[in-house]
Amino acid sequence: MWLEQISPRLNTLWRGPWPMGYVEPARYLYDHELICFMQGRVQMRIGRREHVFEAGDFVIIAPDTYHVSVGESRLVQRACVHFDWTCPVAVRPAAICAYHPQRPGRDEFTPAPAFVPRGLMSGRFDLKGEVPGLLSTLFHRWQSGDAHERALGRGVFLEILVRLLWPRSGPAKPAPDGRRLQLAYAVKDLLDRREEEPGSDESVQHLLASLGFSYPHLCRLFRQTFGVTPVGYLNARKLERAKTLLRDPAHTVSEVAYASGFQDVGYFVRKFKEQNGVSPGKFREGL
Repeated sequence: MWLEQISPRLNTLWRGPWPMGYVEPARYLYDHELICFMQGRVQMRIGRREHVFEAGDFVIIAPDTYHVSVGESRLVQRACVHFDWTCPVAVRPAAICAYHPQRPGRDEFTPAPAFVPRGLMSGRFDLKGEVPGLLSTLFHRWQSGDAHERALGRGVFLEILVRLLWPRSGPAKPAPDGRRLQLAYAVKDLLDRREEEPGSDESVQHLLASLGFSYPHLCRLFRQTFGVTPVGYLNARKLERAKTLLRDPAHTVSEVAYASGFQDVGYFVRKFKEQNGVSPGKFREGL
Protein backbone atom coordinates (compact mmCIF):
# COMPACT_ATOMS: atom_id res chain seq x y z
CA MET A 1 0.00 0.00 0.00
CA TRP A 2 1.54 3.27 -1.15
CA LEU A 3 0.32 5.18 1.94
CA GLU A 4 2.72 3.13 4.05
CA GLN A 5 5.63 4.77 2.18
CA ILE A 6 4.78 8.44 2.73
CA SER A 7 6.41 10.70 5.32
CA PRO A 8 4.66 14.05 4.80
CA ARG A 9 6.25 17.41 5.47
CA LEU A 10 4.00 20.29 6.50
CA ASN A 11 4.71 23.59 4.76
CA THR A 12 1.88 25.89 5.83
CA LEU A 13 -1.71 25.65 7.11
CA TRP A 14 -4.62 28.05 6.88
CA ARG A 15 -8.38 28.00 7.27
CA GLY A 16 -11.23 30.45 7.17
CA PRO A 17 -14.52 31.54 5.57
CA TRP A 18 -15.49 32.64 2.07
CA PRO A 19 -18.70 34.62 1.43
CA MET A 20 -21.01 33.73 -1.45
CA GLY A 21 -19.53 34.65 -4.82
CA TYR A 22 -15.95 34.86 -3.49
CA VAL A 23 -13.53 34.09 -6.29
CA GLU A 24 -10.07 32.72 -5.69
CA PRO A 25 -8.15 33.66 -8.86
CA ALA A 26 -6.54 31.06 -11.12
CA ARG A 27 -3.27 29.93 -9.62
CA TYR A 28 -0.60 27.22 -9.55
CA LEU A 29 0.80 25.74 -6.33
CA TYR A 30 4.43 25.08 -5.43
CA ASP A 31 3.42 22.06 -3.31
CA HIS A 32 0.41 19.84 -2.66
CA GLU A 33 -2.66 21.23 -0.92
CA LEU A 34 -5.26 19.23 0.99
CA ILE A 35 -8.57 21.10 1.16
CA CYS A 36 -11.26 19.84 3.54
CA PHE A 37 -14.62 21.57 3.11
CA MET A 38 -16.32 21.97 6.48
CA GLN A 39 -19.33 24.06 5.43
CA GLY A 40 -21.00 25.33 2.25
CA ARG A 41 -20.60 24.61 -1.44
CA VAL A 42 -17.75 25.51 -3.81
CA GLN A 43 -17.31 25.25 -7.57
CA MET A 44 -13.75 24.59 -8.64
CA ARG A 45 -12.09 24.30 -11.99
CA ILE A 46 -9.09 22.01 -11.70
CA GLY A 47 -7.15 21.69 -14.91
CA ARG A 48 -9.81 21.40 -17.61
CA ARG A 49 -12.58 19.92 -15.48
CA GLU A 50 -15.28 21.51 -13.34
CA HIS A 51 -15.99 20.12 -9.85
CA VAL A 52 -18.47 20.93 -7.09
CA PHE A 53 -17.44 20.31 -3.48
CA GLU A 54 -19.70 20.46 -0.44
CA ALA A 55 -19.29 20.11 3.31
CA GLY A 56 -17.66 16.74 4.00
CA ASP A 57 -15.73 16.66 0.73
CA PHE A 58 -11.95 16.82 0.37
CA VAL A 59 -9.59 17.26 -2.56
CA ILE A 60 -5.81 17.30 -2.98
CA ILE A 61 -4.47 19.79 -5.51
CA ALA A 62 -1.13 18.83 -7.06
CA PRO A 63 1.63 21.43 -7.64
CA ASP A 64 1.71 23.30 -10.95
CA THR A 65 -2.01 22.53 -11.49
CA TYR A 66 -4.30 25.29 -12.78
CA HIS A 67 -7.30 25.81 -10.48
CA VAL A 68 -9.97 28.43 -9.71
CA SER A 69 -12.48 28.46 -6.82
CA VAL A 70 -15.89 30.20 -6.52
CA GLY A 71 -18.07 30.13 -3.40
CA GLU A 72 -21.63 29.14 -4.25
CA SER A 73 -23.31 29.15 -0.82
CA ARG A 74 -23.88 31.89 1.73
CA LEU A 75 -20.79 30.84 3.67
CA VAL A 76 -17.96 28.45 2.90
CA GLN A 77 -15.58 27.10 5.55
CA ARG A 78 -12.51 25.12 4.58
CA ALA A 79 -9.25 23.90 6.11
CA CYS A 80 -6.18 23.87 3.86
CA VAL A 81 -2.87 22.10 4.43
CA HIS A 82 0.11 22.65 2.12
CA PHE A 83 2.48 19.70 2.21
CA ASP A 84 4.93 17.43 0.43
CA TRP A 85 4.41 13.64 0.44
CA THR A 86 7.98 13.11 1.66
CA CYS A 87 10.66 15.38 3.11
CA PRO A 88 12.60 16.62 0.05
CA VAL A 89 16.21 17.65 0.27
CA ALA A 90 15.72 20.71 -1.93
CA VAL A 91 14.62 23.96 -0.33
CA ARG A 92 11.12 24.91 -1.44
CA PRO A 93 10.37 28.54 -2.43
CA ALA A 94 8.78 30.66 0.30
CA ALA A 95 5.82 31.49 -1.96
CA ILE A 96 2.68 29.35 -1.69
CA CYS A 97 1.48 29.85 -5.24
CA ALA A 98 1.90 31.71 -8.53
CA TYR A 99 -1.13 33.44 -10.04
CA HIS A 100 -1.96 32.77 -13.68
CA PRO A 101 -0.37 33.38 -16.15
CA GLN A 102 2.78 33.03 -14.02
CA ARG A 103 3.76 29.42 -13.22
CA PRO A 104 6.38 27.76 -11.03
CA GLY A 105 9.59 26.80 -12.77
CA ARG A 106 10.30 23.09 -13.11
CA ASP A 107 12.89 23.23 -10.31
CA GLU A 108 10.65 25.29 -7.99
CA PHE A 109 7.99 22.74 -7.04
CA THR A 110 8.14 19.26 -5.56
CA PRO A 111 6.25 16.64 -7.60
CA ALA A 112 4.77 13.58 -5.94
CA PRO A 113 7.09 10.56 -5.62
CA ALA A 114 6.66 7.88 -8.26
CA PHE A 115 4.81 5.56 -5.86
CA VAL A 116 1.98 8.08 -5.27
CA PRO A 117 -0.96 7.45 -7.63
CA ARG A 118 -1.49 9.99 -10.38
CA GLY A 119 -4.77 11.78 -11.00
CA LEU A 120 -7.03 13.94 -8.83
CA MET A 121 -7.49 12.66 -5.27
CA SER A 122 -10.86 13.53 -3.77
CA GLY A 123 -13.56 11.95 -1.66
CA ARG A 124 -15.77 12.25 1.40
CA PHE A 125 -15.20 12.24 5.15
CA ASP A 126 -17.59 12.12 8.10
CA LEU A 127 -18.12 15.60 9.55
CA LYS A 128 -18.91 13.89 12.88
CA GLY A 129 -16.03 11.43 12.63
CA GLU A 130 -12.33 11.54 13.49
CA VAL A 131 -11.03 13.81 10.69
CA PRO A 132 -12.48 17.16 11.92
CA GLY A 133 -11.04 16.57 15.40
CA LEU A 134 -7.66 15.63 13.96
CA LEU A 135 -7.69 18.79 11.83
CA SER A 136 -8.37 20.90 14.94
CA THR A 137 -5.45 19.23 16.74
CA LEU A 138 -3.20 19.76 13.72
CA PHE A 139 -4.03 23.47 13.44
CA HIS A 140 -3.61 23.98 17.19
CA ARG A 141 -0.13 22.46 17.11
CA TRP A 142 0.89 24.35 13.99
CA GLN A 143 -0.36 27.72 15.23
CA SER A 144 1.56 27.31 18.50
CA GLY A 145 4.71 28.09 16.50
CA ASP A 146 6.63 25.59 18.64
CA ALA A 147 8.99 23.33 16.66
CA HIS A 148 8.23 20.36 18.92
CA GLU A 149 4.47 20.77 18.50
CA ARG A 150 4.82 21.15 14.74
CA ALA A 151 6.88 17.98 14.56
CA LEU A 152 4.10 16.15 16.43
CA GLY A 153 1.67 17.63 13.93
CA ARG A 154 3.31 15.62 11.16
CA GLY A 155 2.08 12.44 12.84
CA VAL A 156 -1.44 13.87 13.09
CA PHE A 157 -1.39 14.83 9.43
CA LEU A 158 -0.20 11.36 8.43
CA GLU A 159 -3.22 9.90 10.24
CA ILE A 160 -5.51 12.35 8.43
CA LEU A 161 -4.13 11.30 5.03
CA VAL A 162 -4.48 7.60 5.85
CA ARG A 163 -8.06 8.06 7.06
CA LEU A 164 -8.98 10.02 3.95
CA LEU A 165 -7.19 7.95 1.31
CA TRP A 166 -7.09 4.36 2.56
CA PRO A 167 -9.36 2.22 0.33
CA ARG A 168 -12.72 1.49 1.96
CA SER A 169 -14.09 -1.08 -0.48
CA GLY A 170 -15.00 -4.42 1.14
CA PRO A 171 -14.33 -5.54 4.72
CA ALA A 172 -11.20 -4.47 6.52
CA LYS A 173 -8.25 -6.72 5.70
CA PRO A 174 -5.62 -7.71 8.26
CA ALA A 175 -2.01 -6.78 7.63
CA PRO A 176 -0.31 -9.48 5.53
CA ASP A 177 2.06 -10.45 8.33
CA GLY A 178 -0.42 -9.96 11.17
CA ARG A 179 -1.18 -13.65 11.70
CA ARG A 180 2.50 -14.57 11.50
CA LEU A 181 3.43 -12.02 14.14
CA GLN A 182 0.55 -13.06 16.37
CA LEU A 183 1.64 -16.69 16.33
CA ALA A 184 5.33 -15.85 16.76
CA TYR A 185 4.58 -13.77 19.86
CA ALA A 186 2.27 -16.51 21.19
CA VAL A 187 5.22 -18.90 20.95
CA LYS A 188 7.47 -16.38 22.70
CA ASP A 189 4.94 -15.91 25.52
CA LEU A 190 4.81 -19.67 26.14
CA LEU A 191 8.60 -19.93 26.13
CA ASP A 192 8.94 -17.01 28.55
CA ARG A 193 6.34 -18.52 30.86
CA ARG A 194 8.18 -21.85 30.81
CA GLU A 195 11.44 -20.17 31.88
CA GLU A 196 9.69 -18.29 34.67
CA GLU A 197 8.44 -21.54 36.23
CA PRO A 198 11.34 -23.08 38.22
CA GLY A 199 11.89 -26.76 37.63
CA SER A 200 9.78 -26.96 34.49
CA ASP A 201 11.01 -29.85 32.36
CA GLU A 202 8.23 -29.83 29.74
CA SER A 203 9.64 -30.22 26.25
CA VAL A 204 9.37 -27.28 23.89
CA GLN A 205 7.55 -29.40 21.32
CA HIS A 206 4.93 -30.49 23.85
CA LEU A 207 4.59 -26.93 25.16
CA LEU A 208 3.87 -25.43 21.73
CA ALA A 209 1.37 -28.15 20.80
CA SER A 210 -1.28 -26.17 22.72
CA LEU A 211 -1.28 -23.56 19.92
CA GLY A 212 -2.82 -26.03 17.49
CA PHE A 213 -0.13 -25.84 14.80
CA SER A 214 2.64 -28.22 13.82
CA TYR A 215 5.97 -27.77 15.56
CA PRO A 216 7.91 -27.22 12.28
CA HIS A 217 5.41 -24.55 11.21
CA LEU A 218 5.73 -22.67 14.51
CA CYS A 219 9.53 -22.96 14.42
CA ARG A 220 9.55 -21.48 10.91
CA LEU A 221 7.30 -18.55 11.90
CA PHE A 222 9.31 -17.89 15.04
CA ARG A 223 12.60 -17.87 13.15
CA GLN A 224 11.19 -15.56 10.45
CA THR A 225 10.20 -13.09 13.17
CA PHE A 226 13.05 -13.31 15.68
CA GLY A 227 15.88 -14.80 13.62
CA VAL A 228 16.34 -17.79 15.93
CA THR A 229 14.57 -21.09 16.67
CA PRO A 230 12.48 -21.49 19.84
CA VAL A 231 15.23 -23.67 21.37
CA GLY A 232 17.82 -21.11 20.34
CA TYR A 233 15.77 -18.40 22.06
CA LEU A 234 15.57 -20.42 25.27
CA ASN A 235 19.31 -21.02 25.16
CA ALA A 236 19.92 -17.30 24.70
CA ARG A 237 17.87 -16.57 27.81
CA LYS A 238 19.73 -19.20 29.81
CA LEU A 239 23.12 -17.96 28.63
CA GLU A 240 22.32 -14.40 29.69
CA ARG A 241 21.36 -15.72 33.11
CA ALA A 242 24.64 -17.65 33.21
CA LYS A 243 26.66 -14.48 32.56
CA THR A 244 25.13 -12.93 35.66
CA LEU A 245 25.84 -15.99 37.79
CA LEU A 246 29.44 -16.19 36.58
CA ARG A 247 30.12 -12.86 38.27
CA ASP A 248 29.93 -14.64 41.62
CA PRO A 249 33.17 -16.64 42.06
CA ALA A 250 31.47 -18.77 44.73
CA HIS A 251 29.66 -20.71 41.95
CA THR A 252 31.52 -23.29 39.90
CA VAL A 253 30.92 -23.48 36.15
CA SER A 254 28.90 -26.67 36.68
CA GLU A 255 26.73 -24.99 39.29
CA VAL A 256 26.17 -22.04 36.95
CA ALA A 257 25.15 -24.42 34.15
CA TYR A 258 22.53 -26.21 36.27
CA ALA A 259 21.27 -22.97 37.84
CA SER A 260 20.81 -21.48 34.38
CA GLY A 261 18.64 -24.39 33.25
CA PHE A 262 21.16 -26.53 31.37
CA GLN A 263 21.09 -30.26 32.19
CA ASP A 264 24.40 -30.99 30.42
CA VAL A 265 27.52 -29.02 31.43
CA GLY A 266 29.34 -29.89 28.20
CA TYR A 267 26.39 -28.61 26.13
CA PHE A 268 26.35 -25.43 28.23
CA VAL A 269 30.07 -24.80 27.68
CA ARG A 270 29.74 -25.40 23.94
CA LYS A 271 26.76 -23.06 23.55
CA PHE A 272 28.36 -20.40 25.73
CA LYS A 273 31.50 -20.41 23.59
CA GLU A 274 29.44 -20.27 20.39
CA GLN A 275 27.65 -17.16 21.64
CA ASN A 276 30.54 -15.34 23.32
CA GLY A 277 33.69 -16.62 21.65
CA VAL A 278 35.22 -17.75 24.97
CA SER A 279 34.53 -20.47 27.49
CA PRO A 280 32.62 -19.67 30.73
CA GLY A 281 35.91 -19.85 32.65
CA LYS A 282 37.65 -17.38 30.34
CA PHE A 283 34.61 -15.14 30.45
CA ARG A 284 34.82 -15.06 34.24
CA GLU A 285 38.54 -14.26 34.12
CA GLY A 286 37.84 -11.29 31.87
CA LEU A 287 35.28 -9.71 34.21
